[in-house]
Amino acid sequence: MGTVDMEPIASCHVLAMPYPGRGHINPMMNLCKLVAGKSSSILITVVLTEEWLSLIGSEDKPENIRFATVPNVVPSEHGRGADPRGFAMAVWSKMEEPFERLLDELQLSPTLVIADSFIPWVADMACRRNIPFASLWPMSATVFSVFYHFDLLVQHGHYPVNLSVNGDKIVDYIPGLSHIRVLDLPTIVRSQEDSELFVKATSQAFHKAQYLIFTSVYELEAEVIDALKAKASFSIYTIGPATTYFKVKDVYSNMSNNISDFNYLKWLNIQPPNSVLFISLGSFLSVSKAQMDEIVAGLCASGTRFLWVARGERPNLEESCGEKGLVVPWCDQLSVLCHPSVGGFLSHCGWNSTKEATLAGVPMLTFPILMDQVPNAKMIVEDWQIGWRVKREFEEGNLAKRDEIALLVQRFMNLKSPERKQLEEKATKIQQVCEREFADGGSFQDNLDGFTKSILQYHYNSNLATFQW
Repeated sequence: MGTVDMEPIASCHVLAMPYPGRGHINPMMNLCKLVAGKSSSILITVVLTEEWLSLIGSEDKPENIRFATVPNVVPSEHGRGADPRGFAMAVWSKMEEPFERLLDELQLSPTLVIADSFIPWVADMACRRNIPFASLWPMSATVFSVFYHFDLLVQHGHYPVNLSVNGDKIVDYIPGLSHIRVLDLPTIVRSQEDSELFVKATSQAFHKAQYLIFTSVYELEAEVIDALKAKASFSIYTIGPATTYFKVKDVYSNMSNNISDFNYLKWLNIQPPNSVLFISLGSFLSVSKAQMDEIVAGLCASGTRFLWVARGERPNLEESCGEKGLVVPWCDQLSVLCHPSVGGFLSHCGWNSTKEATLAGVPMLTFPILMDQVPNAKMIVEDWQIGWRVKREFEEGNLAKRDEIALLVQRFMNLKSPERKQLEEKATKIQQVCEREFADGGSFQDNLDGFTKSILQYHYNSNLATFQW
């Protein structure tokens, strides 16, 4: 049975349901904090699994945000990292019943339900109960558009995907999207069963929601978002990584006074400016052992200083990396990216990491592993031109070799080369684009205000209708 903590007094109740994964919970919590900060009249209940409540339940939050829980969909020792697809299947099949029981027990009925787009049954539940529904898309608007226009891939013979036949074919017909190779589409399109699930998620978000919310920076994907708005009969809001942006500003302003207990920040403090390559290949997926061996050997041969965040591989990496590298099991990624000693980011190109790098103005070496990371890497390299590819083709057997990695890292971290300076200029330009969006008068504030006002207006209209009846 679900549990709910103390209920503060509020007139308008929003129920938020994130997918139980870090890359999904962070943007949902950011959105909830932003909306809660706009109006103390809005009470937000965030529904977490018991495991995630234990992980983030003690974090600071506004007084008008509370947590409720549903049981874990799988035992915590068998989490999503061991079997991401099996975990997703469990979320789609096992969470609905306890969520509905929790909803029945609430003392204050929801004015609105916000749910991650990757929990599609929430849209059906909201429709059955006649509750307005907002779908929060945790990836790029580009990836959303690919799956929303999936029928076009089929019509043009680019699906089913056969990399040897159509991998290099160009997709140039999706509204608002820049040209992209079939090979650079989300890797999930290579699986018919999984593609259908993503198509369903985007379809539910577009056809059953009253609101669609993108966790992007509007100016970075303006053409894609505008093309979707032209088709939508409802409101689309871009409420991007504002809490990350404001944290960036805070990190920069306090950098000179930073005396940290974290050893990795102390280590960064004594490195030359822009000399360190920061490495993070994701929190729950990793490259093969053979590829990891090539990366380690290449980094060591490059002679470049690096800070590497790794979990399970940490002992082996520490033994192999030598004096130039520091390996840690965890770090405050944003503080590291903003540190003046960090000159580059070797990343798996997860959407949250991609946004943090753009906000920090750090050039990137892209090493996507799967899912949306591949089109994110394409945007970084080709559209925004703030990074380079470690390898062009993203297939498990296609290893980036140590000699290639060593030479690439040396070129990438050569601060005096013209190509490196061009990267820095582009990264600064993209950073400034983001700053304009979040500055006073920027589109972010208009989107947040519009969404918050619509919630309050719907609540007011609903109460008025009830009173008149």
